[in-house]
Amino acid sequence: MDDAPVASTAYVGLQDEGVEGGGGTWWLKEFIGPEAAERFELIEAKPGTTVPFVDADGRIYGLAVYPDDPGIKKCAQEAARLIQTEGSFPALSTGVAHGNGRTHPQNIIHNQANMSALNRLTSSKLSQRLSGFATGVFKTWAPRLYRYCEDHFNDLLSSDHSLVRIFHNSVLPAAAFNFGPRTICLPHIDFGNLPFNLCWIWALGWYNWKKGGHIILWDLKLVVEFPLGSLVAIPSGVCRHSNTCIGKKESKENYHAGLTAAEAREEKLQKKAQWKMGLELFSTLTELGFENEPL
Repeated sequence: MDDAPVASTAYVGLQDEGVEGGGGTWWLKEFIGPEAAERFELIEAKPGTTVPFVDADGRIYGLAVYPDDPGIKKCAQEAARLIQTEGSFPALSTGVAHGNGRTHPQNIIHNQANMSALNRLTSSKLSQRLSGFATGVFKTWAPRLYRYCEDHFNDLLSSDHSLVRIFHNSVLPAAAFNFGPRTICLPHIDFGNLPFNLCWIWALGWYNWKKGGHIILWDLKLVVEFPLGSLVAIPSGVCRHSNTCIGKKESKENYHAGLTAAEAREEKLQKKAQWKMGLELFSTLTELGFENEPL
């Protein structure tokens, strides 16, 4: 993580040059098995487990979470149905953001039809429950980083009462919904996101997760099984990611939430000191009482 591609301020990642992974789609067999041209490690889904991604210094910079609560799986199924009823869109973001022409943090604006669809999604009990579950995981595995996000987001909301908090039980200001019906994410980096924060991604939809829909983490050389109702957290602002293809008659939706760079603009530390501060927000296995080999 020390050499991650961050900008001079360390508040955003470097713009994606689209090298590794190219701009195409990928099948699981290209990473795992006798036909694989790449050498990747497979992270297998085991209900009731959380797999931490750990760097050489023991810092936990990502997670694969596989809940064994049948209520979460049911919630994910119903959330997928709700997303499908809202229509056919590639992806829509909502919440508070900065950049892309905005001179200060603002609510993301859409036309009335899209805004209504997004409001129904974010206000639904299904999305709120998934958001609350992710918040609990966030507090458990990255308590310092959680407090940092909480403090900065609350300060931002206090400074501008026009800003809307989309999830009452989350410290993340924005979320994106991928509507499907077949969501295939090309290799990319979300360089506008805060590079030392985690982006939380839920798997929704109906597909054979043993054959497709895996999260590919290119820099880490990992392929992560991603069944319905599972949750992956990665520093998407510096970590190149995509997912493997699914069958033509299958469906896959997801939604993810992350912290934009808006909450940290007022601080003007130099890159080295700022990035060091950001890395220190990640918890370590030792302080959380775990022992594991780095992934």
